[in-house]
Amino acid sequence: MENVNVLYIVWKDVNGTGVPIIDEQHRGIVSTINSFYYFYQEGHSSEAMLPTIKMLEQYVTIHFKTEEELMKKVGYPGLEEHMKLHKTLAAKTNEIARELNASGDAGMILKFLRAWWLNHINIEDKKYAPYMGKLVSV
Repeated sequence: MENVNVLYIVWKDVNGTGVPIIDEQHRGIVSTINSFYYFYQEGHSSEAMLPTIKMLEQYVTIHFKTEEELMKKVGYPGLEEHMKLHKTLAAKTNEIARELNASGDAGMILKFLRAWWLNHINIEDKKYAPYMGKLVSV
């Protein structure tokens, strides 16, 4: 049994984009993933899996809409490419959700979510952060 006090993803200041609403939403997504990890460690992942997936799907939809609206406001030149990444990620999340329902492999969704978090937030979202300065300085 693993230590249930260990978080699967630890939020650090370096993970921030500098845009308060985006960072708050990212922390919310991380919190949801960590909550699922807690149930996984406790052997209750099957009970928490479907509610977690539904929550993440809804939360991510709101989050992507927020990001895209802010990118439009600041005229971010990589908007179209970033929107394509969002569509791909949403499709992959739905695919994994279907696989999870069939296999019940919670470890698979945790690995996917952590990889997404590390790559999308820390690489892709950092690309638009410099353009958001005018929004947060007002």
